Amino acid sequence: MISPSSKTPVIILTGFLGAGKTTLLQKILRAEHYGDSAVLINEFGEIGIDQQLVAPISPNTILLSSGCLCCQIRGELKQALLDLLDQRARGQVPHFQRIIIETTGLAEPTPIVATLQADPVLCHQLSIRHISAVVDAVNGAQMLAQQHPVWMQQVTAADSILLAKSDIAPAAAHLQEQLRRLLPHTPILMHSLNDPAPELDAPGASPAPALAATAETAACAHDHEAAESVESVESVESAIHRQGHVHSLSLSIDAPIDWLAFSVWLSALLHAHGAAIWRLKGILNVGEAYPVLINGVQHMIYPPQHLADWPEDTRQAGRRSQLVIIANGLDPERIEASFRRHVLGETA
Repeated sequence: MISPSSKTPVIILTGFLGAGKTTLLQKILRAEHYGDSAVLINEFGEIGIDQQLVAPISPNTILLSSGCLCCQIRGELKQALLDLLDQRARGQVPHFQRIIIETTGLAEPTPIVATLQADPVLCHQLSIRHISAVVDAVNGAQMLAQQHPVWMQQVTAADSILLAKSDIAPAAAHLQEQLRRLLPHTPILMHSLNDPAPELDAPGASPAPALAATAETAACAHDHEAAESVESVESVESAIHRQGHVHSLSLSIDAPIDWLAFSVWLSALLHAHGAAIWRLKGILNVGEAYPVLINGVQHMIYPPQHLADWPEDTRQAGRRSQLVIIANGLDPERIEASFRRHVLGETA
C-alpha cells in the first residue's frame, strides 16, 4: 500500500468567473514555497490567456483547452496528468513537488476529485491535498443570496475560502460571517491584493486541523438572524443552519461510533442522494486509540485517514466525534434521524 506522504500532492484552485484565481495563482507561483509546482490551467474558449500569464513563471504549465473540467473531458485531464508525471520521471520537465489545477470559473471541482480518486493509476501517484475556493468579496453576497448552483458547489467543496478583493469590498466582513454560518468547518480568510501568498499546502493548512479547530464551534453555532435550530440530547448535539435550499448539519457525538454501521449508512446515503450531498467532513471516534478523518464531495469519498493522534481541540472536548454534512434540497432533520437510527441504534 502506498502511503499518502509518498504521493504527489494536488491543490485544486476553484472560484467563479472574475473572482481573482489567476491573480492569486501568479502570486502563489512567485512565492518561494511554491517555486517547484506544476500547473494545469483549464480555460473556457480557444485562446489560453491564463496560460500566457502564468507560463513565464512556471515552465510546467499545461492548458486544458476543451472548456470546463467535467465528465466529458476527464480523459483529457487524466492524460495531461499522466503525461506530466511521465515527463517528470524522464527528466523532460523541471522536477516538481506538487501539482496545482486551476479550474475555469464555470466548473465545480467534483469531477476532478472523481478523476483522481477513481482512476487506478492516478490514485496511486497523486493525492488531493487541498481544495481552495476564491470568492469575489465584492459580488459574493449576491451570489450567495441567489444560490448560484456552480458558485455554491465551488464554495461548499472547498477546504478553505479566500475572500479576494476584501480591501475594496465594504461588506466583506458580513459576507465572511454569512459563509462561516453556512460552512462552520471551513476556514474563510480575507485576502487583499497586497497580502502575501497563502500557503495552501503547508502542514497547518491541512483539512484535519481546520476541522478540529472549528468542530466545537460548529456543534454549538447559532445565528439569531437565520432560520436555525439547535437540539441537545444526552449523547448527541446537533446544529442546523439554513441558507435557502442549502443546509449545514453539524453533529457532535459522545459515544464511539460503530465503523461498520457508519460505513453502511454513508454508502446508502450517497447512493440515494449523492448529488445533493455537497460536502461531508468529519473526525470520528471509532473506539480505537486514533481518530478517523473522513472527507467527501458529492458521490466521492476520499479514502479514510487514520490520524496519529487527536487534534488538541477535539481531545479537550472528550474525543467526541464531529461530523458536518452540507446538503442541497435535503431535509437535515431526516438526515440526522437516519444517522441516529442506523448508526447510533436509537429507536425513537
